Amino acid sequence: MRLHLEHHLIANGEAGSRLSVTLSNQSDSILDDWHLAFSCIRRLAANSLTCGSLKQVGSLCRLTPPESARVLAPGQHFYTEFEVTLPHITLQGHGITEAVAVSQYAMHKVEVAPLQIRDRMPFRDASTDRSLVKSTVIAITPQPAQLMVQSGSFTLDSRCQTQCGTPLAQAALQWFADELVQRHHLTFTEHHEFSRSGLISFQMDSQCREGSYRLDVKTDHIQIQASEECGFFSAVASLLQLIPLQSDNSMLFVLPCLTIQDKPRLGYRGMMLDCVRHFHSVSKVKQIINQLARLKFNVFHWHLTDDEGWRIEINAYPALTEIGAWRGPNEQLPAQFSHLTERYGGFYSQQDIREVVAYASARGITVIPEIDIPGHSRAAIKALPELLYDAQDESQYISVQHFNDNVLSPGLDGTYTFLRTVLDEVCELFPAPYIHVGADEVPEGVWSRSPSCQQLMAQLGYTDPKELQGHLLRFAEQYLEQKGRRMLGWEEVVHGEKVSTETVIFSWQSEKAALECIGKGHDVVLQPGQFLYLDMVQSHCVDEPGLDWAAILPLEKVYHYDPLANIPADKQDKVLGVQVALWSETVVDEHTLDYLLYPRLFAAAEVTWSESRQWYQFLRKLNNHLIELEQLGISYCRNGIFDGYKQWAC
Repeated sequence: MRLHLEHHLIANGEAGSRLSVTLSNQSDSILDDWHLAFSCIRRLAANSLTCGSLKQVGSLCRLTPPESARVLAPGQHFYTEFEVTLPHITLQGHGITEAVAVSQYAMHKVEVAPLQIRDRMPFRDASTDRSLVKSTVIAITPQPAQLMVQSGSFTLDSRCQTQCGTPLAQAALQWFADELVQRHHLTFTEHHEFSRSGLISFQMDSQCREGSYRLDVKTDHIQIQASEECGFFSAVASLLQLIPLQSDNSMLFVLPCLTIQDKPRLGYRGMMLDCVRHFHSVSKVKQIINQLARLKFNVFHWHLTDDEGWRIEINAYPALTEIGAWRGPNEQLPAQFSHLTERYGGFYSQQDIREVVAYASARGITVIPEIDIPGHSRAAIKALPELLYDAQDESQYISVQHFNDNVLSPGLDGTYTFLRTVLDEVCELFPAPYIHVGADEVPEGVWSRSPSCQQLMAQLGYTDPKELQGHLLRFAEQYLEQKGRRMLGWEEVVHGEKVSTETVIFSWQSEKAALECIGKGHDVVLQPGQFLYLDMVQSHCVDEPGLDWAAILPLEKVYHYDPLANIPADKQDKVLGVQVALWSETVVDEHTLDYLLYPRLFAAAEVTWSESRQWYQFLRKLNNHLIELEQLGISYCRNGIFDGYKQWAC
């Protein structure tokens, strides 16, 4: 059966937007006793529907026609209108992205035409013109603190040998060897001869502090010096980028002689990846981690639980992944965002997690898990209702993502049993000294009509339900402290004012929250959506993938973010570092993931590492990196990357 849906933006203003929807039966069969299921990331006003009835759970909407329109004959169409509560629809992704007509006996895929939006750029220009960009021989990103080019060159080939002068360098040396095999098909032997020619040496230097390193490339040898394991990893990241992408016919790689003395601007240099809204394979996660290592990031923040799925295997609660990891027509969790007609999801087994943690550690990267509480917990609640569902709670609320049943109850004993059990297994799987507990976007109205929560408030003398959020998070903080872990949370983790200043604050809505929390004594990590949310669109084109609630975020805007510009000098020691984020509501496949991540990740690398940087120099280096991405089959964004360079070059 061929069904076609068109929808148009017929009003767009501050108060909200209005869409028209037309479903046409373009087949020879009758569509009988039907309703329309479709995905829309925006919140719809159900009472605004002009024909039929409308319900929404998350991004999944169900439109039921009136009795008079339950039969759609060949050639007929059904028309209705409804309002979107948020103003200014600007992207085709804000409309209906996928739809299916459900009849009594079958599900029929619906062809969805892109949302029609006037007065916007109509399409992405997928081309990128590198013809004016002069490539540079030395394309090290992020930009080193000091780089001195010298005369001469070093020849890298299979006759070279390696020497490890300290156990602190062993892991970095192994990563270097692994990369040479995988990328350049080169293998070395461990140094045994007295000769220095062709030697790549890793040596301890106590003068190198705070992650710094020294890299010397001479005509006959390469020497790396550092005093910490992280310094050796950073040195290897620079050395790998010096190796030409192609060798000559004799498998010889010629490196320029130079000296680099380098250190990071910030200690915490992270990336967060949401693997819940859409699931990403272990192989893809590893590919990203390896790119992070090559760009001198040192933290991979793994968002593993949310309303739309539970992605981490917990042995004590198999239902979390048997039920909570899957969405679809016949699942406890309805389809969200995409894949409306099929079972969709996945999870990481404990063996998968150990493998990823070990892989990251072998590249100098710490993996920090996020278990999002007390909001964003719908998948867990649906999977474990016997522990987490409060049957007497009649509170009325709606979350930002359009759920009314996604918050853990501080009034249930099962909540604390659940947290202790889950955190026990999480701490066993992740050796990192940090655990992230989310704590964001708990909606207004929650717990207000729960007898158990009201009883707890009276018992403890609380007057505001928000204090219950602080109460539950303080429990998590103290439990993690007993296990030798420090709690991390989004800026809302301080709501209710119960957690201690040992909790690290990740500010995401703006830097204002970071300054407020610094004033209260917290350490912070900066992750402002206006500059570092890589799920934001990169242009004004209507078909650009991503969201735009925080910003239009092209490459240049990411690059020019200065994380310390608005932090007073006497408070900068409270800024542990910076993190970029990629949320996955719109990341339906690996192509979209690559498109949103690259090349903006290269810009973010210089933001986190480099004290001094220069935009046009960065673009020249980027030209080299894009060629490497192409060789790896990574489908980066090509839209307007070098426009600024063209203007400068001309």
